Amino acid sequence: ETIQITTENYMEVMELIYLYPNDFVGKKVTYTGFVYNDPQTKGYQFIFRFGIIHCIADSGVYGLLTTGNTEHFENNTWIRASGKITIRYHKQLGQSLPTLEVDSFKKVEKPSNPYVYRVF
Repeated sequence: ETIQITTENYMEVMELIYLYPNDFVGKKVTYTGFVYNDPQTKGYQFIFRFGIIHCIADSGVYGLLTTGNTEHFENNTWIRASGKITIRYHKQLGQSLPTLEVDSFKKVEKPSNPYVYRVF
């Protein structure tokens, strides 16, 4: 069973993954976002979406660190990523992060609305 993270449920699922990371370890996840290459750690790419909670003033990036990708993508490339959730210690951030161990990484078109929203 794969957890499909969609535009509609993106914020809620990402919040749950960060609040309860151990509950997601080993679960397969698929989602779309843009690449941000970690400048400190070769091979680490974050896959993010810009999320809005109340208004544009509180927007930020939400997503997962990814590892195991065999292809390098430039920053801001839109990707559909699939893999299993693990937890990795990120030395520069000084904390353990839920991480997507990628088994599929595919370039996709930027969505017409790149933002995701928290649904109340």
